[in-house]
Amino acid sequence: MTRALCAVAALAAAALLVVLATDVGRWQHSGDRQPATLLGGAAEHLLGTSDDVALRKGVTSFVAAERVPYGFDNGQRQSRARVEAEATLSSVAATTSPHEASQADDLLGVLAWGSTHAPAGVLDPADQAVQSFTNAARLNPSNAAATFNLELALRALSASGVRPGTNAGSSPNGLGRSGASAGTPGEGY
Repeated sequence: MTRALCAVAALAAAALLVVLATDVGRWQHSGDRQPATLLGGAAEHLLGTSDDVALRKGVTSFVAAERVPYGFDNGQRQSRARVEAEATLSSVAATTSPHEASQADDLLGVLAWGSTHAPAGVLDPADQAVQSFTNAARLNPSNAAATFNLELALRALSASGVRPGTNAGSSPNGLGRSGASAGTPGEGY
């Protein structure tokens, strides 16, 4: 009797493992959606795929937003796609592991950098981009894309232009000028 009971338990365990292996195989090719599973979320919890799937959804929404042209509707469709992508990526950045959150923050920075303007009272897109790139670099210091984008954004925003005071290219009255004719008129060629 005990042998028969052990055999039934072993068969049940084997069937459970086969079903679990089937679910694991479905997760392997899931893309940005949760696949249909036989055991519910057991394979998802075993594999820890919820962060990966959330990041894939975020990346998919980012790519879709980047592909939407400005269009004849004065960019309304493009704005909607960007807002949807920002919402998805913000959720990923807030709820996933540091590695996935870093990638999401980097993509949020790219979306913000691509924005043309912000309504009154809203953080400037360039500042928002720098903030997102900084968060991404802090969450995952090995995220080369985030550190590159942060450096690029900071260089683009760095102060450049006229410097008052005396220097090699300044005019006689001490006011800094830029350009080929920085001196007084009639000098040079």
